[in-house]
Amino acid sequence: MTGAIRRFFAENPEKFDPREYLKPARAAAKAICVARYTEFGTAGNASKIRALPLTEIAAQYASGKLSQVVQ
Repeated sequence: MTGAIRRFFAENPEKFDPREYLKPARAAAKAICVARYTEFGTAGNASKIRALPLTEIAAQYASGKLSQVVQ
């Protein structure tokens, strides 16, 4: 994302509107995500993700269920 912003500013030094320079930055970030999902074999699994309410996540943190464990 930073690289895309730097490239935009190098090619368009007169433009500084965030609406303009964030477009290529978002596109670059999306391309990186798509590439990584594909490389790690997780592409096409979005339907399996279930969003949890904030109260449930907070309860899991409070109970220690989400604590990091170093093995």
